[in-house]
Order: sequence, then structure tokens, then C-alpha cells
Amino acid sequence: MVLDTTETRLNRVENDIETLRTTQANILDHLDSYSKTLKETRDIAAENRQRLDSIENRQMQMENRQKRIEDRQKRMEGRQNEMANDLKRNTDRLDSIERVTLENSAAIHENRIILLSVATSMGLTIEKPGGDD
Repeated sequence: MVLDTTETRLNRVENDIETLRTTQANILDHLDSYSKTLKETRDIAAENRQRLDSIENRQMQMENRQKRIEDRQKRMEGRQNEMANDLKRNTDRLDSIERVTLENSAAIHENRIILLSVATSMGLTIEKPGGDD
């Protein structure tokens, strides 16, 4: 007796085809999911690039501001040094003026003593203008 296996084979082929169709549908679903994930990832990357650009711009602004502050600080230090030098020159000048004033005062006092000695030896009286001395 010869068994007819054609129907069994056809059923098996149909089952295999259905399995392949299911597998193909699952693969296409996975590809759609991967495509969607890839698109979302690309969008997120674009948003992150914008944020990063914004952060980099802000960082450049802060670096420029810091450079301006450092330049201003250097100028202020230069002015401070100039002021310190001016103060030293003025202090030296005042010291010199004080020294000359003391020398002049000593010379005047010495001249007064000499003048009083000369006047006393000549028998003259010297009076201060407007005073009792």
C-alpha cells in the first residue's frame, strides 16, 4: 500500500510558509522598532548637540568675561603700582621739603643768635614788631 504523502507535505509546506510569514512579520516589527528607536536616538542626539552648543557658547562667554576681568585686574594692578610710586615720590618729596625746612629753620635760628650777639656787642636793642620781646 502506497501512502499518499502529498497532502501531508502540502500541509507541512503551508505550515512552514505560515511560520516564515510570522517570522518575517516579527522581523519587520523589530525593524520598525529599531527604526523608531534610531529616529528617537537621532532626535535626542540633535537636542543634545543643541544643548552642548549652548553650553559651549556660554562657556566661551564666561571665558571671555574672565579674560576681561583679568585684563581689568592687570590694569588696576598697574594703576595701583603707579599710585604706590607716586606716593613714594610724594613722600620722598615731603621728606626732602621737611629736611630743607628744618635746615632753613636752623639757619634762621643761628642767624638770629648771631644777630642778637652782634646787636648786644654794639649795645643795640632789637624789638620784635608788634611784640614785647
